[in-house]
This record gives sequence, C-alpha cells and structure tokens, in this order.
Amino acid sequence: MVCPAQPADEAALLEKWRTVRDVRAWVQKELEEVRVSGSIGSSLQAEVEIALHGSRHDAIATLGADLRFVLITSQAGLARVDGADQEYVRVVASPHAKCSRCWHWRADVGRDPAHPELCGRCTANLFGQGEPRAFA
Repeated sequence: MVCPAQPADEAALLEKWRTVRDVRAWVQKELEEVRVSGSIGSSLQAEVEIALHGSRHDAIATLGADLRFVLITSQAGLARVDGADQEYVRVVASPHAKCSRCWHWRADVGRDPAHPELCGRCTANLFGQGEPRAFA
C-alpha cells in the first residue's frame, strides 16, 4: 500500500486537519439545515459542493475522492474560488438510487445485473479487487 504524502512538519499536519475539521463542521451545519427542511433524510442522501480559496482549498484537496467519506455524504465536489468572500457550501438531495449495502446514493446502483441492489463500489468490494482509498 502506498502511503499518502504528509507535510514535513507536525505544525503543517495539525493545521491541515484543523482546516478539515472546520470545513467539515461547516458542511455538517448546512446538511442539518437541509435535513430539517425535509429535503434529505440523512447526510448520505446528500451531494455536496464546496468552494474554497487558498490554503483552505489546498488542505481539502489533499483528501481527493475520500472527501465524501470525511463528510459522510454520497458525493462531494470541491472548487477553487478567488477570495474568502466567495466561499460556499451547497447541499442537494441525490437524484440517484440508494445502495442496499453501503446506503450511499449512487448513479451506478443496479448497473451489475447480478447484483441489482448494489452500487459499483460494493460490487467491487465484495466480488472484485475492492476500491482504492487513502484516508477514510
């Protein structure tokens, strides 16, 4: 297994994860507002788009595809913006079906006719090589 690159010093590593925790708290607040409105039942039913600038963007970008696992959402996207005043979190209900195994709402649920209630991720994890993950 390849170990992901880490900052050379402890202070940089602590700052990165402080930023991850701060952004995650912001996303959780937005998820709760959407949940209370009735648009989603749980965070896994959500798709999230985050727009950040500068070092905040760079810290979150290091998570790559694992960002959705850190946020406990079915999908998470990240965009870069020019300034802090342009940062946002957007939460929408996923239009996709729910996997009966992992409960993620994904476009590939049912693509494998042998496993119509599973997403591609679960099919790969159960019957294939598995999925690559770095952090979460």
